[in-house]
Amino acid sequence: MPVNQRQYDQLTEMGINLWQHKIVSTEDDKSNLHNEQHEALYTSQDNLSLSDLTKQTLFTDILSSCGVSIGEITAKKDHLDLGVFNWYFTDKPHDISPIQYKHNTLFSPSISLISQSPALKKQLWLTISTNLL
Repeated sequence: MPVNQRQYDQLTEMGINLWQHKIVSTEDDKSNLHNEQHEALYTSQDNLSLSDLTKQTLFTDILSSCGVSIGEITAKKDHLDLGVFNWYFTDKPHDISPIQYKHNTLFSPSISLISQSPALKKQLWLTISTNLL
């Protein structure tokens, strides 16, 4: 549908693009697929899993070292939002380092796996002290 210059100016002023490429829609499909794969990698979180975590001493010690109280934590679909950073848990093994911190996001195995391994505890503490403290 053709538009005149006045209509074009009004539409662009409102932030409406007149031309959209077909590539945009395929990128959206790829993005949705990536998000679904991303969610499948991490343990789902809810208020029940959060209450279970708060009963574990290691978790509460980590929170206190980061200066985060239990009341500040929000359980999201696949992670915990601690305000300062987001924390994703996984039970799946990793080929690379199992504990990583990128873009205000901490990725780690579950707290139960970390509590059983002195090496994972050490790596978690080093990651937290390097990036969050």
